[in-house]
Amino acid sequence: MIDGIGRRIRSLVERDADTALYLQVQGAQRAQDHYSSQHALFCAVVVDLCLQHLNVDEAERQSASLATLTMNVSMMELQNELIHRERTPTLDQRRVIDGHAQASAQLLRQVGVQDPIWLEVVELHHADPPPETGYAALSPTQRLASVVRRVDVFTAKMSSRRFRAGMPATLAARAACLGPDGRPDVVGAAVIKSLGMYPPGSYVKLASGEVAVVTRRGIKANEPVVASLVGRDGRPLAAATPRDTAERSHAVTGIVRPAEVRGPVPPVRVGVSDRL
Repeated sequence: MIDGIGRRIRSLVERDADTALYLQVQGAQRAQDHYSSQHALFCAVVVDLCLQHLNVDEAERQSASLATLTMNVSMMELQNELIHRERTPTLDQRRVIDGHAQASAQLLRQVGVQDPIWLEVVELHHADPPPETGYAALSPTQRLASVVRRVDVFTAKMSSRRFRAGMPATLAARAACLGPDGRPDVVGAAVIKSLGMYPPGSYVKLASGEVAVVTRRGIKANEPVVASLVGRDGRPLAAATPRDTAERSHAVTGIVRPAEVRGPVPPVRVGVSDRL
């Protein structure tokens, strides 16, 4: 069953990555009771996009997709519980969190998973390689795990909790993908290039003063396809209105935090299919 889910996610990403991103980004911006499952799906979509960008072959992409979907299987209930709590985890909860990569891999073995790449990526998705080890020097499985790890952090920062709003994508990318020198490494660059500066589902401010939602990535990273939701006077528009961000009057001038917009925005309202 899980194999079929992994193949379907990759098929959806290949067919319409922008719609897949829109649905996942919008979903991540509101706290959910089933956070663990939603987070796994969000990660799987972004991981597959990154691996395509890195020219990873089909078989490894499938293994990485399955690893991404199951990396937290041993702590799903705890994840869903912590999403609603502001206080720090207890010592027992901390032990579960710290050991969940190995525990998840063990659970997968117990139910019959034999794919060594799948299992190893799950085990390694929180194991940082030595700082001096570049991406090219990693083993193939370590490379996959490094992508999963970075995407896990990036998407978690974008996801809302009951006690805090999620970060806009640009801020999440800055926190998760840039090194001390302000530049992304190979994996960080793959995340940023795969999603664009303003991924579908995120909100932006236009030069006109309007607030818009991104519906698709643009040919240029700073010129996404958008639909305006709020007029320059701060009032909601009667209908979502497409704007050309290549025009100076509608150029993107900044990001808008999800908490500042009355959302989520139904995909059909802005011309995005809600079915993939």
